[in-house]
Amino acid sequence: MLLLAACAETQLAATIAKEFTPEQPAGNYKVGNPYQINGVWYYPAEDPYYDQEGIASWYGDPFHGRQTANGEIYDMNDLTAAHKTLPMPVFVRVTNLENGRSLVLRVNDRGPFVANRIIDVSRRAAQLLDFQQQGITRVRVQVVDPDTGIEYAAQDPNAPAELAPAEPDVLLTSTQTHGGIFVQAGAFGDANNAQKVSDNLVPVGPVQIYRVVIGDKPIYRVRLGPYGTAQEAEVARQMTAARGYPEAVVVIDE
Repeated sequence: MLLLAACAETQLAATIAKEFTPEQPAGNYKVGNPYQINGVWYYPAEDPYYDQEGIASWYGDPFHGRQTANGEIYDMNDLTAAHKTLPMPVFVRVTNLENGRSLVLRVNDRGPFVANRIIDVSRRAAQLLDFQQQGITRVRVQVVDPDTGIEYAAQDPNAPAELAPAEPDVLLTSTQTHGGIFVQAGAFGDANNAQKVSDNLVPVGPVQIYRVVIGDKPIYRVRLGPYGTAQEAEVARQMTAARGYPEAVVVIDE
């Protein structure tokens, strides 16, 4: 029975890894030339300190399988987004201001060309940000450093910043804890592995990835919460264990 259980966990882990590991994009890094849509001119530019609030929407069919503006093939199940003027690809943190959920997406397309909308996210991103059903939501969009997940706008504005081509497999949600009761599903040295676990735990409850530096190495902790009581946290821990993470623990941050 132990052998069968181990095999089942291995198969589950393999399935999760396959679903949430993005394929290598075919497109190239580009800023792009000025262009006109419906009589409106847009001027693409490198903008590492981009930090704006506005309306987000999402797109799926009939764009699924079509070529994006930088030459990739759009997959509505990938964590990507479209923006009118930012370089492609570049990482942005999109925070749903209605519920606090945050996700880092790779911009690889142009749009949305609708008044007052600042970003179009993939269907999968809309699901994880929890606005697929309503279609639109208020968001904050910030360009982030692909290596650290830290917003350029939060750094020294006088320091030089260059937008290097983003690595396609680093998908980091990064926040800071402020005390409370949490369920920690795991801690990882690889941000991409932490993202896979985080994505799989979205049905359990509010989940975030917390980046800490121990020694000189970054560690990415996947945590659910905070919870109001230890009993609520224990229920979440059991649900987390049932989804393939039996080593999950309840932790209390002061």
